[in-house]
Amino acid sequence: MMMSEVPRCSAGALKLVADYWVLRIVEELSIATDGLRFSELQRSLGGASPATLSNRLRRLEEKALIERDGTPGKLSVRYTLSEKGARVLPVIRAISDFAFASHT
Repeated sequence: MMMSEVPRCSAGALKLVADYWVLRIVEELSIATDGLRFSELQRSLGGASPATLSNRLRRLEEKALIERDGTPGKLSVRYTLSEKGARVLPVIRAISDFAFASHT
C-alpha cells in the first residue's frame, strides 16, 4: 500500500480521542461492568471538575461512545461504554504501551 493510500483519521475523531478526560472516562467505564453514576465516575477520575465531566460525557453520548441509562423521574443515571466506545480501547492500550516503553 502506498503512503497516499493510508487511511487518514478525521480531525473530529482525533480531537475527541486526544482529550485526556475522554480517554480516562472510556478507560474507567471499560472496567465498570454495571456502569458508573456521575459521582462514582468523578471520584474514580480523581480531578475532573463537574463541568468538565459533564461536558465530556455529553460529547461522548452525542458520538454514541457511551450510553446514559436513567429512569425518568429518578436522579440515578448510570453511564456505560457502548460497543462503539469499546473500539477506543486499543488506542488507550497503545498509548499505555508507548508510555511504558518510553520509561524502560
